Amino acid sequence: MDLSATDMLRVLSEATTTVTEELTDAALTVHGELPAGIDGLYFRNGPGRFERGGQRYRHPFDGDGHVTRLDIAAGTVRYTNRFVRTKEYLAEERTGRMRYRSFGTNLSGGLLRNLLRLNFKNAANTSVRWHAGRLLALWEGGAPYRLDPATLATLSQEDFDGGLASPFSGISRWLAPLLPFSAHPYIDGETGELTNFGLVSGSPNLLMLYRIGPDGHMDEPRQHPLNRFSFVHDLGVTRRWLCFLLPQADFDMARAMLGLTTAVGSLHIATERPMQVLLLPRQPGSAAPRWLTGPPGFVFHVAQAFDDDQGRLVLDLVRYGRYPELDAIEDLFRDPPAGVAPRLERLLLDPAGERCERLSLGADADNHAFELPVSAPAAAGVPRRILYGIGALPERRAPYLTSIMRLDTETGALSSRDFGLDLVGEPMLVPGTGGDEGWLLSLVFRAHQDRTELVVLRARDLSVQATATLPHALPVGFHGCWVPRSELAPAAGSPDPLDAMER
Repeated sequence: MDLSATDMLRVLSEATTTVTEELTDAALTVHGELPAGIDGLYFRNGPGRFERGGQRYRHPFDGDGHVTRLDIAAGTVRYTNRFVRTKEYLAEERTGRMRYRSFGTNLSGGLLRNLLRLNFKNAANTSVRWHAGRLLALWEGGAPYRLDPATLATLSQEDFDGGLASPFSGISRWLAPLLPFSAHPYIDGETGELTNFGLVSGSPNLLMLYRIGPDGHMDEPRQHPLNRFSFVHDLGVTRRWLCFLLPQADFDMARAMLGLTTAVGSLHIATERPMQVLLLPRQPGSAAPRWLTGPPGFVFHVAQAFDDDQGRLVLDLVRYGRYPELDAIEDLFRDPPAGVAPRLERLLLDPAGERCERLSLGADADNHAFELPVSAPAAAGVPRRILYGIGALPERRAPYLTSIMRLDTETGALSSRDFGLDLVGEPMLVPGTGGDEGWLLSLVFRAHQDRTELVVLRARDLSVQATATLPHALPVGFHGCWVPRSELAPAAGSPDPLDAMER
């Protein structure tokens, strides 16, 4: 189905409308039959507010974090939603206007309102993860917020018992008392260990590395200097290595600090130049860091990483030939440049020879857009044959993603379930048992219908098993997590101190 720019832009406008109500444990009507094996909670995060005081955010990454909770059991679905009560959200709720600069939006009022305003808003809008009894709302450039898994009430900013406290002094610590904690932590399915990172600008620029054990204890963060500040959204984790892809990114820090441009406006990514691939030993001191020259382009997401029998690192990733300028979204969809649609491909990295080879995952993967990859949980470094994601049909040049995808990485066979104009969310895998792949959950925004549905698909053939209509339309979100009921600790039932402050 070939879509016009007008069609796509209209639906994107519909799908970025502010959520105006918060509901608790609302029962949803289910159509079809929910598989009995689905028993747990599906959490998802994404921007839920797109304006303040009549000023609309200019970038889709700026909206306030809004978390949904779908409790699925015994053929029923119950729905709860809450905005994350960050300190910035509460301050702006009290005044009814923007008070903080965002990633892609400056305050109205020109230079004087933005000059040297370096406290950017933590939107807490990118992901939500469950680990060691904590439910965390995550954002790229700041600390997580901890939520009550039963009510989604915001409990506190999470510093892991002081582990995220900034070790730096002066203005750096004043601006950011806590270190940044990426929205893409990796959880080892065998050990329960969580690995994550954060980027700190300075002299030198630093890549901070975090390890949190299955008991929730954070080790002292590791620091690795970088010769330049970069833009990294995700990482690959194997038994031996932590892998980062650093694009050739340049930031006009002076103009951003002076308020002459936004943070994203100060960013230029030279996607025609090779990315740098940084390999760091997963266990400190077990090997020397390695720098390799990667392909040109830009990567948001890593689908999987593993070590092969020859000591090489295999990395399946989603690569853009050209960075998508989402703050110029009308141009992006009216006349999409070549290479702006993401493609799933494989890198073969040789740490010993410091070589990088780019491989195809098959003709279908080469021709279909593919994003938000997910796979079955497993021990770090164990290869997954099947990858799932969202995508688009081959004829679509714009990154307008309306299909649920399944790729067999061994045969290259790709299957998809397309939803026409409807926008699909990240597929969340609920693993099956006894060799069954399980099921995929996706929140689908129905074009021109002002509604969102939970769609349940059989993972092996993408056939729709059931749907449940939410009480209101939800904006298209980013990342989430599936928590089997057996992994949930008893709900604390504690009051929300930030809600109390707001009242």
